[in-house]
Order: sequence, then structure tokens, then C-alpha cells
Amino acid sequence: MHDAARADRRALLSIGALVALGVVLRVATLPATGFASDVSVWIAWAERLAAIGPARFYEPGYFTGGYPPGFPYVLWGLGALLNGEALRIAVKAVSIPADIAIAVIAARLLWRRTGRGHAVLGAGLWSLMPAAIVAGPYWGQIDAIGSLAFLGALLAAGSRRWGIAGAVAAVATMTKPQYGLSVVVLGSAATFEFIRRGDWRPGLRAALAGLAVVSALALPFRMWLPDLVGEVRLAADVYPYTSLYAFNGWSIFTDFWTPDEQYFLIGVVLLVAGVGGACVPLWWRRDTAMLLACAALVSAAVYLLPTRAHERYIFPAFVLLLPLAAARSRLLAPYLVLAAAFPLTLYFALTRYPDQNGVTAPQWLELTLFSRPGQIALALIMCGGFALLAWRLLRGEARFEPSFDPGAVVRLPAWGAGPWRLPAALLPGRAPSRRDYIIALLVALAVLGTRGFRLDWPRDMYFDEVYHARTAFELLAQRDPYEWTHPHLAKEIMALGVLAFGDDRVVGAEAAPANVAAFTVATDGTRIYGLSDGTIELRDRDGRDPRLLTVLLAPPIALSVAGDHLYVVTKDEVGDLPFDTATRSAHREKPLAGAAFHPLPRAGAVTAFAVIGGRPVVGTATWVASFATVATDPVVADIPAIGLASKLDGSELYALDPTGSVHVLDPTTLNETKTYPSVAKERAI
Repeated sequence: MHDAARADRRALLSIGALVALGVVLRVATLPATGFASDVSVWIAWAERLAAIGPARFYEPGYFTGGYPPGFPYVLWGLGALLNGEALRIAVKAVSIPADIAIAVIAARLLWRRTGRGHAVLGAGLWSLMPAAIVAGPYWGQIDAIGSLAFLGALLAAGSRRWGIAGAVAAVATMTKPQYGLSVVVLGSAATFEFIRRGDWRPGLRAALAGLAVVSALALPFRMWLPDLVGEVRLAADVYPYTSLYAFNGWSIFTDFWTPDEQYFLIGVVLLVAGVGGACVPLWWRRDTAMLLACAALVSAAVYLLPTRAHERYIFPAFVLLLPLAAARSRLLAPYLVLAAAFPLTLYFALTRYPDQNGVTAPQWLELTLFSRPGQIALALIMCGGFALLAWRLLRGEARFEPSFDPGAVVRLPAWGAGPWRLPAALLPGRAPSRRDYIIALLVALAVLGTRGFRLDWPRDMYFDEVYHARTAFELLAQRDPYEWTHPHLAKEIMALGVLAFGDDRVVGAEAAPANVAAFTVATDGTRIYGLSDGTIELRDRDGRDPRLLTVLLAPPIALSVAGDHLYVVTKDEVGDLPFDTATRSAHREKPLAGAAFHPLPRAGAVTAFAVIGGRPVVGTATWVASFATVATDPVVADIPAIGLASKLDGSELYALDPTGSVHVLDPTTLNETKTYPSVAKERAI
């Protein structure tokens, strides 16, 4: 008895130490910028709620991102109490209490079902989970809050407390629409309970409690059921792309951020089939373990099967699988592999926005895991890992009976205990063990990492091996190969690799209006067409919804967008047209007013145009002109130009003349600082 009490005390101290260590790691990430746009949205919502209250929060035209009125209550309280940097830190820290609760609840569940050792393991797994730290306090997102409510609803249902389950599931749904999956799982379980046992009370209790909670949370925001449905639709329609950095099958076959118009219905069918199939095992069992298993598979289906999945949609699955993985060794191994891969996918998403987040991936990572083949490998790990988990859960692993002892110590033989001989795993004459496969996989990954590092270097023509890659591209382009002295088999195999992983094909097209004289694209994807009759027409990024902007006196020669300005040049003048968000989205019957124009300083056919450092620059066969603004006279230099470009920071202007020489100019004064003589008659720069 004394030994058991001491072991319990040690286990409790271990759980407390692991949770405390997890909190320290999370707090250490709070000063980081995180995902700046998400954090700034939370701060803006908190300040808005503190200023005007909840009743006017969902006013038409105000961006709410499809979030229902659940998490805004937390922001309301933070905005009322804090401001400035303190508010930013608090907003980023809101997931930490939820992480603590997840670790403690998982430990308590495991202690009761499997023993103290598994409880310590469960608390440690979540407290030190890299994905929970990256997605929560580092990124600034709230997935842990919704996942905690999701977990609580299932645990309540497993204990036959259906009213509590329905209420907590409603809280999960009102935190974020995707956590409404808890309602799907509970609804399936209650329906099967009625069909199998004729007991209608579980479903009724859960439904009434859920509706009461939803109504209570929505009422202060003056929202009703149609409004909530509208917010869910808004969340689904904001980003109509195949994969929003979710490493699923769509990311493999179509890449990220590919318009999903032709795939959306396929994704919906796959999602319905996946969610329905994940709930089928509840027909036979509706205990806690099976509820957690089915809910985790439902969460995985929402990440892996439909289009429009975000990078964090898989987060709840890690919470729901945590108690099962800590109890069953056949689940723990794939869980750990996925727990290592998932934060890499989150980090990938963060590094796609360096200007916003200040986060860039190391060059070696961009050249390996974050290259296109590396992205496909990560997606295969995510898909394969959850497929293996699903197979094992459906084959009997969805239970809490422990299959290993977390406290077992591997004892090594003493030196000199016997004659030296090969380990049993290296002796011939038996089938490979699981350890053999793991070692082989590790060796393969090491080989992939070392052989794949800087695989794209050298980029210039060094030695015969580089000519092989060039010939592979030439074969695909149906050109005569530059190098033909070696047999082509290896080059044709390289060409197959390019077809499989190179992403070197045009995969879409859109129709342009007739008589296009000039064309450009804004950073948000808005198409700007200059027509031969002088009309400037705008279209959305899918090429639809044409809108008149203005009509010029002459056909445009070139167009360029810089911030909220659209610059246009014709044969006679340079124009500066307003191009803010409201202007580019408005439909109008008459040409836009408020445009500024300036005649060209001299006669001459325009041969080049660019906007460099916010300054429109025009080139002709005899001179270059740089405008500080369209309202002022330009600086002119007698330098011919058939092409214009600039240094990335706009500090140098490069003018390509008809002979092929490049003149380096100061963009403000057009003083020439150096010239690169022509080595060939280049036509573009």
C-alpha cells in the first residue's frame, strides 16, 4: 500500500512537471509575431466588441470570417480589460489554458482506464506536442479551445450524460464551424441508440441542450438560425481552392491554392462518404473509446477528403486520438510520426507569408522538405499515417486496454556476459520484424535527405550529368536535344520524373475579351484589360464579372498596378487611376472620375513602361522619362529603351537599349551610374 501511494505521488508530480514544462514552452513563444493577420483580426474584434458590444458586432459589411458567436465572448472580455501589447499577448495565449485542460483530462481518463504510467505518457505527449505549441501560442490560433469542447462532448456522451454532451458540442460548434463535427458524431450515436434500443431520450436531451446553448450564445449578438447558417456558408466560401496548405490528396494532385470549381462537388461527395463511413462503427459500439475513434476519423476526413481544407483542420484528430495512442502501442507509433510531420506542415504555411509573419524557412529546408517533391512526401505521410490509424482502429484498436508498459526499462546485457555475436535481427533465416522495417525506413529517409539535399544545384552547365536534365526538358518540349552523344534512356526517365513532380505544365486557361491591347494582374488576382477602343475593363481572378473602370482617349499601350494606383500609358500621355478595393469591386455605367493624366514630354513611340518605386517610367527609342507623380513634369534622359526593369528594392533602374546594352540609372534623377555593354542583341530585360 505504501509503495502504491508513493508511485501515485510520483506519477502526479510527473504529470504536474510535464504540464508545467509545456506551459513554459508555450509562454516562451508568445512574444513572436505569429500569423500576423490572424492575431490582428482577434485584436480588432476584441477592441470592436469592447467599444460597441455584441449586438452590432455582425453588422453587414464587417468581416467576421464565418466565425459564430462563441469565441467572440472571450475576445470581448479581453478587449474590455486590456489594450496594446498586453492585449496582443493575451490573444495569443488563449489556447494555453485549453492545452492544460486537454493534458489533464487525458491523464485523468488514462489513469482510470489504463494506469498511472499511461496517464503520465498522455500528459507528456500533449504538453510537449510541437503542433499544439506552433498552432496555439506561436501562431495565435484557437484550435485547442474548440478541440477541448469536442473532447468534452464525447467524454460526456461516453458516460451517458447526453444533455451535457449536447451542450458542450454546441459550445464547440459555436467556437468554429468545423467543430460542429461533434454534433455529427453525437447525432449518429443517438440515432443508432434509438434504432438499436428504441431509446429516444439521448437524442432529445442532446438536441434540447444544444439548442438552448446555441440560443443563449447567439441572442446577445442578435443572431438567429439563418444568420448562423450564413456564417457557416461564409466560412466555406471565403477560399474556393483545392487545398489551403492542407497536406492531403488534393495538394498532391493539384498543388495548393488551385481553384476548385471543377473539383468541389467531388470533394463534397468524398467528404459525405468519409464522414458517414467513419460513423458506421457506432452502430455496434458507443462507448468512450469508439466515440473518440470515430470522431478522430471524422476530423481526418474533413482534412483529407474535401477541397477548401485549411492546414489546421486535422488538429482535433490529435486531441481525440491522444488517450487511445497513449494506451495502445499499435496506435502510438503512427501517432508519433504524424505528430512530427504535422508541425512541419504548419511551419510551411507560416513561411509562405514572410512579409506578414517575418518567418522564412532555411534554404536547406526549402530545397528538401519544402520543395515540390518534399511537399508530396509530407502529404503522403499525412495521408498514409491516418489511413494506417483508421485501419488499426477499425481492426480492434479502439479500446483502452493497455498493450504496453510505458515504464518498462530496456535492459542491456552486461559486458562479457557471452561470446560476441551478431544481433538476432542481423542473422539470416527469418522473416523481417517490425524493427527491421523501421530501421529500413530510417535508412531510406536518411538516404533521401542526403541525396536530395541541394538536388537542384548546379543550375548551370557543368559536366555531362547536367546536360542530361536539360535534354529531358528538351524531349518534353519536342525540341532537338542540344546534347546527343549519350543514349537517351536515362534522360527519358528524368523526363518522366519531370512529368510526375516538376509542375511544368499549364493547367488552366480563361477567356479574355476581344481586342485586348494591354493586360496586367493586380496582387489580389483582379484582371485588368485595356481594349483597343480605350476601355479599361476589370474582371475577377476567375475571369468573370466584367466591370467598366474608365475609357481612355486612345488605346492603352501598357498597364501596371502599384498599391492603390493603376498606371496606364498611351501614345500621348501617362495616367494615374484610383484602384483601391472599393474602386476595383464597383460596377459602374459611366467611366471612373478622378483620374489624373500627364502628356508625354516629347514625341516618340512608347517602347517600354514600368512602375519602379512608385514612379511611372516611360521609355522610347530616343529617351526615358521618370515621373515622381503624374501631376508633375518628369525627369527626362536621352537614353533609348526597349525594356525597363529595376533592382528589387527600387534603388536602381535598368534600361535596355536597342543594341543590347544595359544602362544603370538612378530612378529619381535618371543619372547614369554604369553601363553593361552588349554581348548579344537582347530584346527584353
